[in-house]
Amino acid sequence: MEDWLLATVALPPIAAEAVSDALFELGAGGVWEDQPDANGRVVLKSGFPQNSELHLMAELPGALSYISNFFGISLDGFSLVLELKPGEDYSESWKKDLTPIEITPALIIAPSWWSETIECSSEAAILRLDPGSAFGSGHHPTTFLCLRLLCRLIDQNLRLASILDLGAGSGVLALSAALLLPTAAIKALDNDPDTIFAARTNLTQNGLSGRFDMEVGSIEEAEGEFDLIMANLTRNVLISLAKNMAAKSRLPGRLIVSGILDDQASDVAKAFETLGFYVDCHLGREQWSALSLVRGLPAPADPSLIERQIIPTQAQQEETLIISESSQPAEEPDD
Repeated sequence: MEDWLLATVALPPIAAEAVSDALFELGAGGVWEDQPDANGRVVLKSGFPQNSELHLMAELPGALSYISNFFGISLDGFSLVLELKPGEDYSESWKKDLTPIEITPALIIAPSWWSETIECSSEAAILRLDPGSAFGSGHHPTTFLCLRLLCRLIDQNLRLASILDLGAGSGVLALSAALLLPTAAIKALDNDPDTIFAARTNLTQNGLSGRFDMEVGSIEEAEGEFDLIMANLTRNVLISLAKNMAAKSRLPGRLIVSGILDDQASDVAKAFETLGFYVDCHLGREQWSALSLVRGLPAPADPSLIERQIIPTQAQQEETLIISESSQPAEEPDD
């Protein structure tokens, strides 16, 4: 098997999805996310044929420059490293880092190719997912937080008869809703035809064919109103779509929005507050935030009580456990 080229890009979190798309457009056989670097930047890795080096050196810096200008961030926040790797199927290598993830005890997201036993409650719903080139494996904090907020609403036995997944990507949000809410009417929308194929494949392999519509389109084209709208996008896109999302929200309207950094959460919340929504839950993981919004119901008497709840990563949980164990007083020796 021929050697292959590994491209490693470190970048500001807000640009992660755009850079992932750019890598696929340049011919990546797969894109996967590694651990953040020491500066908190997202680290994306992707595999290319070994003869792609000149092509990447000519095209990728320009793509990163365009993305930095689009988001209004410094190009100094990006770094690129190319390495030649020994023969391996680079289009499959990214799958090694994708393992099952527990969203809550009621929902597990597992790669479609995972063959080992998954330890979980017998009542847990297991969603088999192959993200392909679409965004959304359940591992990224923004997707994870959206799913946690969805499970929170389901646990409250709220009326969620109609649901819209806006910017659906791999379809993970809509698929999870279909799995956990068998009677709900669900629609998924995305403006990228390639992601539609990935979502429909996931729909079939989970035995959910016919459970919801997956279409190329925008929210303006969606018919009817929805009890819940979920959107894992970016700050600017969410703010630009706020009025349309409000118009499609059936009272009492509920929204789950993510794809936003911690310091952007207040801007997004204010955009929806002008339309009558208030934040009823704010979750955070690493530098990311997700908001659960509602309108048409009495707001809490003290809005300051709704503070950001930090959901630690598995690594952080293990680190806390180690620290807790090491802080225990040593047992006194027996006399």
